[in-house]
Amino acid sequence: MNRPSFHSVMLCALLWGTIILLSGTEMQAATSEASLDLTPLKTWLSSQRSIHSVSADFTQIRAFKTLKSPLTIKGHVWLESPNRFRWQLGEPPKTIIIGNRSETMILHPLKHRAEKRQLSTPGSAFQGQGDPFGMMGLSGGHSFEEFQKQMRVLAIRSVGARCHLEMLPRDPQAMGALSSINLDFDTATGEWRSFEIVTKEGSSILTEFTRVELNSKLPPDLFKYDLSGFTLEDETK
Repeated sequence: MNRPSFHSVMLCALLWGTIILLSGTEMQAATSEASLDLTPLKTWLSSQRSIHSVSADFTQIRAFKTLKSPLTIKGHVWLESPNRFRWQLGEPPKTIIIGNRSETMILHPLKHRAEKRQLSTPGSAFQGQGDPFGMMGLSGGHSFEEFQKQMRVLAIRSVGARCHLEMLPRDPQAMGALSSINLDFDTATGEWRSFEIVTKEGSSILTEFTRVELNSKLPPDLFKYDLSGFTLEDETK
């Protein structure tokens, strides 16, 4: 059985976190793919094979049409191959998202409330917006060829080792709610610099990474949470 490549874990974790914050927005299809030099993308995909974990601080900037000014929040993200991730927003944490390919737990520690979600569950708030792992279409895809089959590159440009990539899933249903997925990365180190979800109606969430640590050993308990005293809403039942 093929294991998910690390870039698919990272993309899916980030996409899942931003889908939660952008759910309910109206989306439209993207423009046609152009003939582009995808060499930097090939280099980056190759570098991801040696990455097994990431720990990074981030600053998230959320812009919505209903807000006069963008909202900024700081947090931390941990990812571990093959499919575990944890988002933590705010200090002390206001929202924690712990997930894998089968389910996601959204925790609100200050309110002692938790939501267990599975995108394939009938009646789910995210039904019809696509499973983030399937949405990226990268489960098990280690090669550039597999990436190309699943993702449509809209634009790519490089300045030195830094590359900016704009893309969308090829599957129309997976693309659903998106105008573009933007990723900035370092082709020399394989590090992620920023990740952005943009919608046609004008909303966006930009996540910029700092203090990135690659391949550090992450404690197993990081991907668990004690729900004692929490009210749990379980969508998976």
